[in-house]
Amino acid sequence: MLQSLKVINFALIEDIEIDFKSGLTVLTGETGTGKSIILESLHLIFAKRSDQEMIRHGSDKAVVTAVFSLTKEKQTLLELPSSITITREIDKSGRHKITLNDKTITLTYLKTITDQIGSIHNQDDTLILLDNNEYLNFIDQMNQKKTNNLLSNYLIKRSNYLDARKHLNNLIQKKDQDISQKEFLEYQLNEIKALNLVKDEKEELESKIEKLKHFDKISSNLKESYNLINNKINIDEIYNSAKLLEKIQDFDLDYKEANEKLFNLYYEIEEVKSTINNKLFELDFDESEFNLMQERLYEISKLEEKYQKTANELIIEQNEIAEKVALIDNYDEYIKEYKNKVNKLFNEAYEEGLVLSEQRKKLAKEFASLVIEELKDLDLLNTKFEVEFKTYQKDAQVLLETGIDEIEFLVSLNEGEPLKTLSKVASGGERARFTFAIKSIYAKQNNLDLLILDEIDIGISGKVAAKVANKMYELSNSFQLIVISHLPQVAARANNHYGISKKLENNRMVTNIKELDLEERIKMIAMMLSDESLSPYAIEQAKMLLKK
Repeated sequence: MLQSLKVINFALIEDIEIDFKSGLTVLTGETGTGKSIILESLHLIFAKRSDQEMIRHGSDKAVVTAVFSLTKEKQTLLELPSSITITREIDKSGRHKITLNDKTITLTYLKTITDQIGSIHNQDDTLILLDNNEYLNFIDQMNQKKTNNLLSNYLIKRSNYLDARKHLNNLIQKKDQDISQKEFLEYQLNEIKALNLVKDEKEELESKIEKLKHFDKISSNLKESYNLINNKINIDEIYNSAKLLEKIQDFDLDYKEANEKLFNLYYEIEEVKSTINNKLFELDFDESEFNLMQERLYEISKLEEKYQKTANELIIEQNEIAEKVALIDNYDEYIKEYKNKVNKLFNEAYEEGLVLSEQRKKLAKEFASLVIEELKDLDLLNTKFEVEFKTYQKDAQVLLETGIDEIEFLVSLNEGEPLKTLSKVASGGERARFTFAIKSIYAKQNNLDLLILDEIDIGISGKVAAKVANKMYELSNSFQLIVISHLPQVAARANNHYGISKKLENNRMVTNIKELDLEERIKMIAMMLSDESLSPYAIEQAKMLLKK
């Protein structure tokens, strides 16, 4: 139950606080006094996205605070205490804040809480009855939890199917593109394969060619170096010197260190001498081989330049092109297998859709029965109402975002008349009563504690208005009902009646709200009954309405 609402610096409202009570609460006032602003502030509490344009001119922020009392059932369900305070702050700088009992929460969490507490009807909601795309929502609300679970299962399977179907279409499109490229790919593959590239071959060729280009220089320097070591350095004497030091190494560590260095020098010179000798032995210049190497390097470099890739990258490219060609040759088989996968995923999604459809058809029968009963209380005694299902068969290959059903509301408002589409035959007042009936069913089915209705009685007058007022009063025994209304009959049935007005203060219009006493109620209802001026007859009529 909504206990209080405090609104600060929100549109025309400077600072108001309303203490709400149980039962039927009616807010009345002339057009433009600010009833819609109060409703908008309640929308903020019920998780509507904030708009800083609603901040009162000259203020830095707007604040809306609501206090709710929760039943034990809702306390357990939401894991919250018996009293909760929700505050929305809208800051001009964009720093919007939501708190629950002084703790910051997200908009998503706020919606989770308020969806369990109550529901708000907008004036535009009546227009939803003109759009059959919205009808499934009414059916689903009969058992929101179960239907949402079934819809979630269906949507997961549908998403898997749609992803696979998209990939299949891409494969088919790619196949057509790749087949047209096959000849070119095969040409590239043969051209690269013809070179028989080996990893790091180019670098090795460049090294060998560089050596052969300087053959004479390398040969002469190696020979001279070898001759100097062999003829000018007496390495045997180095060895003998080391041997002599070895005999006295125990007398001094310096002798031992000198001995080791001479031995190391001896073996290193021998090793260098052997290496130079081997290189001289290996050294050979074959002009024909040299020319072949240069030709090979030229061919590799030419291919690198053509493909703008290194030789090692061309080896990888060759393998990738070979795979593409192989895939093109096996496309039909691959696509056939993938089509089977897509069909399997479609069947899985369709089966989930069937389960959802059966659930909805059961709920639709219950929904239709409840609507008829509600409408009887709203002076639509002979109404026939059915929910017509168009369920797509499997071979239609249709998976809608909402399931496999499209539905229509069919109604006969007069005895003897055939069932026709609701959106085409119902008048404004009849649509208003249908909407009221549906909202009432939703509140009861979902065990809500609060229902807020904004001029749901538009287009209704006379005897029907009295019926609607009585129905609202009856509903308010089950949950708190707050109504914005222009009907005097509704205002007269209220347990709590608030008048909304605006006046000029300090050259600015300000919205005010006040709980009306009996005399004020009589005057307010009489004004609602009058065209322009307040008449004695209207006052008597107002008194009569309040006595009923």
